[in-house]
Amino acid sequence: PEVLWAQRTDELFLTISVSDVEDPKITLTEEKLVFQGTAHGKNYSLDLAFHKEVNPEASKQSVTARNITFVIAKKEVGQPYWPRLLSPLAGKPHYLKTDFSKWRDEDDDE
Repeated sequence: PEVLWAQRTDELFLTISVSDVEDPKITLTEEKLVFQGTAHGKNYSLDLAFHKEVNPEASKQSVTARNITFVIAKKEVGQPYWPRLLSPLAGKPHYLKTDFSKWRDEDDDE
């Protein structure tokens, strides 16, 4: 599924664009987000290894009929924006896109 992302100095915003997901299995650790679910007869899965560590306990998620959204707390708060969402070893998946509706330039993040 398509994954949209944006960030601030202290958190990440992720949206997994899959509607009517049945029985989603979501695991968020300091290093990665793993998602599995079924929608419209198709199986979906993601394994996203983050560029840096996050704080799962301070993060939130919401599953709606249209998508799954996350506000993920960065472990290191007040640091410069990450140059990328994922670990360099993960490459750049074709399904990962910038969420321009939530994006703000680092200079504007105050």
